[in-house]
Amino acid sequence: MRNILRSMKSTRNSKVLVAFFLIATAVFAVSACEEKGAAEKAGERIDQGMENVGDAYKEGVEEVKDEIDDHS
Repeated sequence: MRNILRSMKSTRNSKVLVAFFLIATAVFAVSACEEKGAAEKAGERIDQGMENVGDAYKEGVEEVKDEIDDHS
């Protein structure tokens, strides 16, 4: 990158132009990845599973509290 900037005129406009193209390339590369890969899908399933476990735990705690209250 330094070599590219050194070989160009060291004007502000040329540096801004290079920065613009680098940012545009990065944005294009990120936006091109719309389809989820296997690892991302697996991660989402794990996240959903953890949420389900947390919900089930909370429901179980509520049921136990209700049973304790009923027998108190």
